[in-house]
Amino acid sequence: MAKTIVMSDSHVGNGASYSWFLPPLDAMFTGALNQIAGDNSVTELVLLGDLVDTWLYPINVVPDTVAQIASLNPKVTTALQNCVANLPNVYFMNGNHDMDVTQSDLDPFASANKRIQLVTPDWFSSQHPGWNLQHGNAPDMFNAPDPSSDTLAGYPLGYYITRLVATAQNQSLVWQLLQKIIQWFGSGHMAAARMGIAPFAAQTEGEENLFVKTLIDLLEILAMVDDGFKIRFSDPSIDNRYTVGDIKQHYQSLYSTWQQKYPDPIQFVSSMLVGFLQDGLDWYAKILLAASNPPKVLIMGHTHYAEAEGAYVNDGCWCIPSALGHSDPTPTYAEIVGNTVTLVQWTSGGFAVGSGH
Repeated sequence: MAKTIVMSDSHVGNGASYSWFLPPLDAMFTGALNQIAGDNSVTELVLLGDLVDTWLYPINVVPDTVAQIASLNPKVTTALQNCVANLPNVYFMNGNHDMDVTQSDLDPFASANKRIQLVTPDWFSSQHPGWNLQHGNAPDMFNAPDPSSDTLAGYPLGYYITRLVATAQNQSLVWQLLQKIIQWFGSGHMAAARMGIAPFAAQTEGEENLFVKTLIDLLEILAMVDDGFKIRFSDPSIDNRYTVGDIKQHYQSLYSTWQQKYPDPIQFVSSMLVGFLQDGLDWYAKILLAASNPPKVLIMGHTHYAEAEGAYVNDGCWCIPSALGHSDPTPTYAEIVGNTVTLVQWTSGGFAVGSGH
């Protein structure tokens, strides 16, 4: 039967020490793509975000463009071209680490007069009634697109958190410390909610939001930078225009905006912790599955953990997850046949079918 393959979170980058796409995952990902390209039963390959990584660069390093990343990873580029040439359709949905990627950015992966098609979750669902495929950053306070005028250069706060973490010497330690401090803020929010008072983290200290200021102050210490440290951008029009201190002057509305979006305290705190917990998207999956017309197929990525929890499947990752304080899982993707989803694991000899629903 016809199969749809869903893969995400390879985070293909420049191979530097701060990158997450490192051996042996690079060879595994390339081998997986080439094997999928040769499978005549595959009618669609969906790249569910964070295919490339334009975020994970130290503050003082100019991030690579997609074209540069493609040239730095010729085997991956060739494998993606192989998929485009041999499969009926290859789709790409933006994640957070590649949220700026446009259709033209995908041109290096074109082949045989075909290309990877940039699509939205809504468009894909319209073509596949009953399916909901999305990267998973939409309910993530730090990594969802931020339409407010309160951002720095239009990026969500998670962009700058990621870049400061990449600047630090020990990413895993920094992510673990961030998890603890955000959990601490979450506990304070829950306690305030139970007492019926405004959470302390939403209060202001002068013109700086305590929540944002605390996070950036911590990251400055760990990354050994200060407020005056210049931020490098791949866009020359803003390169070197802003400093780390400017981050603290923005995102004042972040806390209140997400409180309005998720007035339930448990959901609000869950939105803080999406990117820090193994089951970080389970709460959001439950919301989607509790809708009046729930999806028959629900697949997300983003957390880097593969799981099959009821009708919700997370397709896992193809990068080094230990940088986030995780253990290293076997790389996986999701395979859809009809309305049945199965997690498929990479083994030394290829693929082995795992759990599903």
